[in-house]
Amino acid sequence: MSLRQWLTTGKLKTTAPTVPGLPDPGDCTEPREAAAFQAANDAVETIVTSTTDSLLSTPRKRKRGEYNNLDEEQRAKIGRLAVEDGVARATRRFMTNSSIKVSESTVRSIRDRYLRARKASGDSHLAALPRSPRGNTLMLGSLDSEVQNWIRQVRLNGGVINLRIVMAGAEAIVTKFDRKKLARFGGHIEITKHLARSIMRRMGFVKRKGTKAVKTLPSDFDDIKCKFVKKVNNVVSEYSVPDSLIINWDQTGCQLVPGGEWTMEEKGSKQVTVAGIDDKRQITLLLGITKSGTLLPPQLIYAGKTERCLPQSVEFPSDWDITFTETHWSNESSMLRYVDKVIVPYVNEIREELPLDRINQKAIAIFDIFAAHRTNSLIEKLKSHNIQPLYVPGACTDKLQPLDVAVNYDYKEKLKAEFHEWYSTQVFESLDRDGPGSANIDLKTSTLKPLHANWVINTHYNMSKRPELIKSGFQKVGL
Repeated sequence: MSLRQWLTTGKLKTTAPTVPGLPDPGDCTEPREAAAFQAANDAVETIVTSTTDSLLSTPRKRKRGEYNNLDEEQRAKIGRLAVEDGVARATRRFMTNSSIKVSESTVRSIRDRYLRARKASGDSHLAALPRSPRGNTLMLGSLDSEVQNWIRQVRLNGGVINLRIVMAGAEAIVTKFDRKKLARFGGHIEITKHLARSIMRRMGFVKRKGTKAVKTLPSDFDDIKCKFVKKVNNVVSEYSVPDSLIINWDQTGCQLVPGGEWTMEEKGSKQVTVAGIDDKRQITLLLGITKSGTLLPPQLIYAGKTERCLPQSVEFPSDWDITFTETHWSNESSMLRYVDKVIVPYVNEIREELPLDRINQKAIAIFDIFAAHRTNSLIEKLKSHNIQPLYVPGACTDKLQPLDVAVNYDYKEKLKAEFHEWYSTQVFESLDRDGPGSANIDLKTSTLKPLHANWVINTHYNMSKRPELIKSGFQKVGL
């Protein structure tokens, strides 16, 4: 018909497209092309229109009806009627005498609950029927509320609230009142982070974390890793460096009260106001490891200006380096001290065990680009003892530094476990001394500093017995 119209009149009736992007048949010079464009446009416009109409005409999902909150007396009445008259008749009778609408399925479930409750109580005429408890049974049972009350008291006292604190407190309370439930006494309860999170969540608390810049790897990380591994391997190959003389060291902050950046605060709160939440008290722990699986003596750096800042009455191992700086962070002088007191004595000891022709055997020290590591005095001191410094590429330490990928995390977790055990004991003794609800735990620096020092001693000893973990750090980074 369109072609006939074109032949008789020289014109083809077309319409401009209403859908954006479709071609206008009116711009065509050939009748066949104009007819094809018009037919295609009509089909597309039909689909778009019908789809839009269907979306607009689709009825909204029916709103669910409101639930009826039956009280205990009403539930008992429904259950009694259902037992006496049957479900269907009880449903009609209750709805006739009450404005509340209930379905037969609801009445049936209430009847079953009523029969079980009547059998359990021995009372044939129950006046009230409580709802069945919802959710899973609480692992701590009635002690769960005791733990929650204790946590609230800690907050009222201005104390720190974090997972380790909650775990320690929960373990102490269960030990005090029902220790047979704990796994270590043959029971089924093990106090874990998962349980602590559950308690905090049910109390209406959420995790809060300080804002940090997102750490991203360089786009050419694979190339950087290849070059780093190749550089280390070239030095090892050229100077035949044994695994025992390939050393990695790294500083890490170590809090007196563990908990890191995580704490708890009520949902919806705008600001954390509880004292002690942002506990910044910490020392710097400088760890060194070798590719052969040795954990070297550490350097502990305390904050202060004189030796009085060091923990008193603590007997550190003689080969440890215990020092202080004003901010507790490593600086040029503390790094030189570490090399003199830890690295050089260790390297010389290994060299003495080697054959005489290797008395000047080269060693390798791998560390990151922290400012205290880039001083000329440190580099010159290392080279004067025939120790080759090699830097871990910037922004790659979490992937290319052996300590970061295998040792630091386990070390800190063991330290947290030491704190957990001590804190749990303190809570237990507090309950004995002051009764339920007490939460007066001494967390003063003067109290914690010597305790923490002994925790580090215990942790270091235990970690030194794990050479395979230490070796895995070098393996994971490709060395």
